[in-house]
Amino acid sequence: MATSDASYSNFRELDVRRRRPGLLHIEFQRRWNIRTIYELMRAMDTANADTSVQVVVLSGDLSVGPHDPLLLEQGNAKRHRQLPITKETQAVGGDDAEDRYIHEKSANFVMRSLAKKMLAQRKLLVALVEGRCVGLGLSVCSLCDLVYAKEAAVFLPALSHLDPCAQAGPFWTLAHIRWLLHLGEQADARTALHCGLVASVVSESQEFWDRMDQYSRLPSPALTATKRLLLRHWRQAMLTELRQEGTPIAAQGRRLARSKL
Repeated sequence: MATSDASYSNFRELDVRRRRPGLLHIEFQRRWNIRTIYELMRAMDTANADTSVQVVVLSGDLSVGPHDPLLLEQGNAKRHRQLPITKETQAVGGDDAEDRYIHEKSANFVMRSLAKKMLAQRKLLVALVEGRCVGLGLSVCSLCDLVYAKEAAVFLPALSHLDPCAQAGPFWTLAHIRWLLHLGEQADARTALHCGLVASVVSESQEFWDRMDQYSRLPSPALTATKRLLLRHWRQAMLTELRQEGTPIAAQGRRLARSKL
């Protein structure tokens, strides 16, 4: 059933609003933190349940680099600031392997949940890149059905949130790594277009929104059929792997692989 506008007003890190009936706009307003990711998951669920929404657009601040909200050091630092300084806490230290493993497991659970929600999204999911698209921002864009970019867009596949070991790393990072191999350290909008990450380069934002307005007016069955045609062949396999990755056996396998590094 259709969702009221009030359901889209209870967000702090995101600006979520209908631009018109059928077109939902999710804008990243500020520097990302862990709450940003939780709110994005909630917005995905709300859009999925809203029968009046046909197209969901992500835009705004997609530059998530050195301040990546999933960095292990941030979680460690926060916990150790909360603990009183004793011989026991000094002995644990910031390099404790078990402590890092617990935080990493939690971060990967959050991102695995977000990736599954984006891959299973029933509405047409579109990203608009207007400036820098860095790190985790690129990971989110790579999970969308379509990516549009303005001429000034720049893609920088920062590695701060990716696991250095493919065998131990989580599957949600694979789409990002794929585009890293295609784009290199930095790419402009035209290069991303030629590589296949970007569907179209627009000169003005209004050109993009006019196109999204046309998409949102299409009959729902036609748009659903189009979305199925747009799905890249690896997406269903990745969704299956993500579901299996959450099992205790898979987690133990990654931990054993890491211990051999």
